[in-house]
Amino acid sequence: MIFFDDFDREINLVLSDVNSFIGKLEKPVSDLGISFLEKFKLSLKGFNTFLLFPYWLSQGFDVKDKEDVSRKLANLDVYGIMHLRIIDDIIDNPEKIDRNLILLSNISEYKMYEICFKLIGPNENFLKDLEDTLTQFSNAVLYEKYNYNYKGEITENMSNFDYQLMSKKAFHLRIPILSYLYLEESDEKKREDFLSMMEYWGTSMQLFNDVLGWKDDFIARQMTYPLVKVIQYLENEELVDKGKSEIMDIAAGFIETDILEDTLNIALKYQEMAIDSIKSYNLYYLNEFFVDASNKISSSINKFKNKREDMLKEILN
Repeated sequence: MIFFDDFDREINLVLSDVNSFIGKLEKPVSDLGISFLEKFKLSLKGFNTFLLFPYWLSQGFDVKDKEDVSRKLANLDVYGIMHLRIIDDIIDNPEKIDRNLILLSNISEYKMYEICFKLIGPNENFLKDLEDTLTQFSNAVLYEKYNYNYKGEITENMSNFDYQLMSKKAFHLRIPILSYLYLEESDEKKREDFLSMMEYWGTSMQLFNDVLGWKDDFIARQMTYPLVKVIQYLENEELVDKGKSEIMDIAAGFIETDILEDTLNIALKYQEMAIDSIKSYNLYYLNEFFVDASNKISSSINKFKNKREDMLKEILN
């Protein structure tokens, strides 16, 4: 894949930067950080997407020392991924909170701020945008925790599931966008286009992940858009008693309905909107990545549809 293969050098440089910093921390925090990085690299393509985002993004901006800026913002994204993953782990398993893990999260967040401030300087407007971005992230995390935790009842908030809100959690990808906008002193149209792209892409990623990870989400009792829809279907059709859905009921509900395909169609719509929002900026690598993502979503729609139809035929025969 060209959007990964052309950046081996950049990937190695950024990983070396982050490993060097984390390795100098006190134990056991340093060991914990290195372990986190190694765990990420098991899913290298997904990890590299976030790491390389600032490099891909840089093609659309006229800034000085572009390679150095891209490298620093890629470092920022890696620290952002660590911070976000740790926050997610703490929310999912609060009874297993490790204070060293919290410390690593705080250090990762600090490194993000440090990189920002060194690049942009004391710009009040940037600081306000950064504060708004982090506030939106915090609000999304808290909203998810308190409103989308399943306790046997599909609440009104779940029924009106806001899948766009969850894209706010990708704050570490918004910060590089803001950084480039301020470094270039971009106009309002460009700002709107790039921030819209992030909203659309973040929403598409969230919905796609919700489809692929529905089993883990249900086991964790964390509601997602497709899970809400399938539980409502099962209960409305009186196929299960309210609050009594089990994992096999959920699987059966997905086979009997086109909820997963519908969710992926929404994801595809948002991915295509992300492509359209930046089509005038000659972002070759990012556009190639987005097109590839759209193709994967389309392929998944067909796979789910064909598999579901085959299973239904088998059951009916």
